[in-house]
Amino acid sequence: MSAARRLAAGFTLLEVMVVLVLIGIITSFALLAVGGGPRERLAEEAQRLAALVELHQQEAILSGEPRGIRFNRAGYAILGLGENGKWRAPAAADTLIRHKLPEDITLGLWVEGRPAQLNSSGEPQVVLLNSGEATEFVAVFSRVDERGPDAPLYRVAGDLLGRLTMDAVTR
Repeated sequence: MSAARRLAAGFTLLEVMVVLVLIGIITSFALLAVGGGPRERLAEEAQRLAALVELHQQEAILSGEPRGIRFNRAGYAILGLGENGKWRAPAAADTLIRHKLPEDITLGLWVEGRPAQLNSSGEPQVVLLNSGEATEFVAVFSRVDERGPDAPLYRVAGDLLGRLTMDAVTR
């Protein structure tokens, strides 16, 4: 009879707490697997660009060969200046010279204070010289579907001396 009385009484507090802890752990793993929200994804893209620019600035200095960055709305590519004076992809791993943005993120570019044309062919908009100097630029990452005053924006800016800054901005 005590077993029937136990079933009718319900769950103990300890059993309920164990189930809640397990649900919390599973939920946190699911959130980590999915990734962050839109602000975090924009910040990651800005950090990736800043890291690649720094890496290729150092490569330009060490190799003595200038590098360029060609931007378009869908991403960007790092280029090297060949012996014939033509821009080409340098000999490196593909992930370090070309990056495609996720479809929900767009890129805006200003070079030397003016909006730049974003095309996928031709000369690079930003040049990283082997002296450490660079073309002054501002790249702004935003979400395609968010255009209001509260929409998140992340900016990567480079000055003439090759110094980079990255920060969140508002419209």
